[in-house]
Amino acid sequence: METRKIECHTLIVGAGSAGIEAFKSAVESGADCVIVDSGPVGTTAQRSGELPTSLLMSAAQSLKAIKNLEQSGISFPIPVQPDTSNVLSSLRAVRSRATSDVLSFMYRIPENKRIRGTLKFMDNHNAVVDDSVEIHFQTAVIATGSSPLVTFEQSRLKNILTSNEFFELETLPKSVAVFGSSKVGLQLGQSLSYLGVDTVVFGQKKLWQFTDESVLLVAHQLLSSRFRLYVDTYVTSMEDDGEKGYTIYYVDGKGYENYLHMESIVAATARIPNVGGMNLQKIGVKLLPHGLIKINEDTMQTSVPNIFAAGDVCRDTFLSSVAFSDGKYAGKNAANYPVLVNKPSQVKVNLVYTDPVLAIVGNSLEEMRKYAKMTGDTFITTEVRLSQGHYRGLREDGGILNIYTSVSSHRILGAEICAYRGDKIANFLALAMENNYTVERLSEYNFANLSAESAIGIAAMNTVDKLKKSNKFRVRH
Repeated sequence: METRKIECHTLIVGAGSAGIEAFKSAVESGADCVIVDSGPVGTTAQRSGELPTSLLMSAAQSLKAIKNLEQSGISFPIPVQPDTSNVLSSLRAVRSRATSDVLSFMYRIPENKRIRGTLKFMDNHNAVVDDSVEIHFQTAVIATGSSPLVTFEQSRLKNILTSNEFFELETLPKSVAVFGSSKVGLQLGQSLSYLGVDTVVFGQKKLWQFTDESVLLVAHQLLSSRFRLYVDTYVTSMEDDGEKGYTIYYVDGKGYENYLHMESIVAATARIPNVGGMNLQKIGVKLLPHGLIKINEDTMQTSVPNIFAAGDVCRDTFLSSVAFSDGKYAGKNAANYPVLVNKPSQVKVNLVYTDPVLAIVGNSLEEMRKYAKMTGDTFITTEVRLSQGHYRGLREDGGILNIYTSVSSHRILGAEICAYRGDKIANFLALAMENNYTVERLSEYNFANLSAESAIGIAAMNTVDKLKKSNKFRVRH
């Protein structure tokens, strides 16, 4: 079979959220582009990531709200018996409408500029697709995304599910064991539990990406009160019972042996970047310990100057908003290389839309400790328990906000959050941090009394008091 040869200025590898945005940006900058994708067509965020997960959580919280109406003095003359058999089909219908724009965009790209197949780099200017197409390029953007990790023990079981397959099921299973307290694992486990599925989530003590023990403890308490979340267990064995499902043997936190029989198992421990088989290290592209591509955060440039990377392949936030921004600047810089523009700096916001919401803004506590060692600056941790006032009135009390404030600048440099409407707290806090607001400025801000964001004002006032006491202590001694 004769090898087809193609030349282009910018090669885009991957047609997910970051890859499509990189292609658009590079074309708008005047570059002749080719996009290569191994399929299936459509972004991971829309097929099995943010979109379907959020739709499932929306359905789950709607059902939870109905069940909780009695707390507000509302009752029905007869018990409500929900039918959830159409939840997944309804979700797919919405997903289909949402992905149609992506599909129509891809099919508007000329066929000779859109290639299906698996790509391998030969050097920093040449690549081959399925040994049938050779591409010579000046610059490239790698945006191949990530895939769910299936452990060796899990891979021995037949028909095990990941988030890729779960949303293709005809109906919700009767019982599910979710392995992993990752973003997807927590959201999926809680959603299914709210929808009446017998669900258990086997997680780790290090819940999601939290590093602050106080926040971890509250998150464990709140989430485990809403669904079965086991973090002190050790799974000893998993057996495939054929069509009957799976038997899981485990030792609980008190040292007792237990077993569960579940219809389905979902692997949601982690996601790994799709970098295998591309010869990246051979051509000099450096990878971080977990397989993420190492990039210059300002320019999206890899260790090979004419190759850029964007999205989940170089980040572990798994947020489409971040992927879009990455793709835009990676594509622009690839098109205009060697002239580069810096991506606007933005305070990092990482969210998990569980109930309550989990969030990290700026630096985590672990990152703050590294910052303090590196710079010599000290910081103050201020804890606010969201267990009074309007939180109690909304029956959503019990959350926590921990902020980390620089003693030298009086600016908040990071926060870890587990709270009702925690996404609103996180986004306001990020904007305040970007504008270099001090805790004094935030302590004087007139937050609306019933807003979730008012917790920031309380934290700021408490921090100002701590700083005053700290200064008095220094003067006396």
